[in-house]
Amino acid sequence: MPLGSADTVSLTGMMGSGKSTVALLLGRLLGRRVVSTDALVEAWAGKPASRVFAEDGEGAFRAAERAAVGGIGGPVVADLGGGAFCEPESAERLLRMGAVVFLDVSPREAARRLGRGDGRPLAAQWEPLLRRRLSLYRRASLSVAVDGLTPAAVARRVADLLGGTR
Repeated sequence: MPLGSADTVSLTGMMGSGKSTVALLLGRLLGRRVVSTDALVEAWAGKPASRVFAEDGEGAFRAAERAAVGGIGGPVVADLGGGAFCEPESAERLLRMGAVVFLDVSPREAARRLGRGDGRPLAAQWEPLLRRRLSLYRRASLSVAVDGLTPAAVARRVADLLGGTR
C-alpha cells in the first residue's frame, strides 16, 4: 500500500497497544509530524483527557475527540485515542484521508503494559471493550500484531507495509 505524500497515517487500537510510542517513531521514519487526538482534546479542554472523561463524561470526551479527528489534515501520523476510529463519521474520514493501521495487542500483553491502568478510565473494562470494538478496528487498512515486538520494530513494520520510508 504505497503512501501518497499528502496521506495521513492513523494508528488505532486498544489502550496498551503502543499507539503513542509507535506514532512518534513512525513519524520520524516517515518524516511526518505527529498529531495526538488526546493531546488535541487536552489542549481544547485545558485539562488531561482522563479528567475530561471523568469530570465531563464520556459523551463530552467523544464529542471533543470527533472534533479533534475533524481537524486532522495533511501528511501526518495521527495517534488516535482508542475509541476515535470506532465512531463511524471519524472512521470514514480517516479512511478517506489515508491509511489506518490497527495495532493489535492481546489482552495479556495489554495487561502487562498497562499495569493497574492508572489514569485510564476504561482500563478495568478492557476485554469487554475489545469485544465491542474489534469488528470496528478490523475495518482499518492494515493490521499489525504487536505482541513480542518493540515499538521500533512495530514502527518499522508499519513503514514497510506502507512503502513510505524515506
